[in-house]
Amino acid sequence: MKDLRLVIGNKNYSSWSMCPWLLLKMFDVDFEEIQIALYQDNTAEKLGPYSPSLKVPVLLHREITVWDSLSICEYISEQFLNGSAWPASPKRRASARSASAEIHAEFPHLKEEWPLNCKASYKLKPSPELLNEIARIDAIWSCCRRKFGENGNYLYGRFSIADCMYAPVAACFDIYGAELSEDAHSYMQTLLDNPFVQKWLTLGRTEQEPMHIAYASSYA
Repeated sequence: MKDLRLVIGNKNYSSWSMCPWLLLKMFDVDFEEIQIALYQDNTAEKLGPYSPSLKVPVLLHREITVWDSLSICEYISEQFLNGSAWPASPKRRASARSASAEIHAEFPHLKEEWPLNCKASYKLKPSPELLNEIARIDAIWSCCRRKFGENGNYLYGRFSIADCMYAPVAACFDIYGAELSEDAHSYMQTLLDNPFVQKWLTLGRTEQEPMHIAYASSYA
C-alpha cells in the first residue's frame, strides 16, 4: 500500500474526483487510486472507512485524511509541490484561488442541469439561469486569459490548480454544447486537449456501469 491514496468515484460521473486526480497526474506524484462506485446501496458503507463526509474525493496520506476537492489540491501543493501548483506571483495566486473557489462554491444550475456524463452524446438546451452561469464562466476564463495567460495556454499561463477545478466544466461544456466566446472556447479546448483529461474522459466512456445506478449529479 502506498503512502498516498486518492479515493474517487466513477470517472463517468464524479467531476470533483477529477480535480485532484488531474493535479497528481500533471505533477507526476505517485499515488494509489481507489475507486468506489457511487449511487449504490452500499456506497456509504464502502466510503465509511475512508471519508468522514461519505463523499468523494478523499486523500489519505499516512495518518492524515483530507476531503473536499479544493482542500485536497491545496494539500498536495503544500506537501508535495512546494506550493508550485498555484501561480507564483501574489496577484496571480490570489486571482487563481478566487476563481477556483467560485467554481467550487457557486453555479448550482450548471451542476444540476449539465452533470458530467462522459458517455452522453446529446446537446441540452440550457435554462436562462444556466445561460447566465455560462456567461459568468466565459467572463472568468476570458478575463484571466487576457490578464495572466501570456506564458502558456492555461488559465494563468502555466498549469495550476485553477485548471484542475475547471477541467470538468470544460468537459461538460463540450458534451452539452455550450456557446462560448473565442477566448473561452480556446481555453476550453486547451483543457480538453490535455492528455490526462483525455485519459479520464476515455476511461469514463468505457467504464462499466454498476447495477442499479441512480441519477448522478455531476459534482459528487
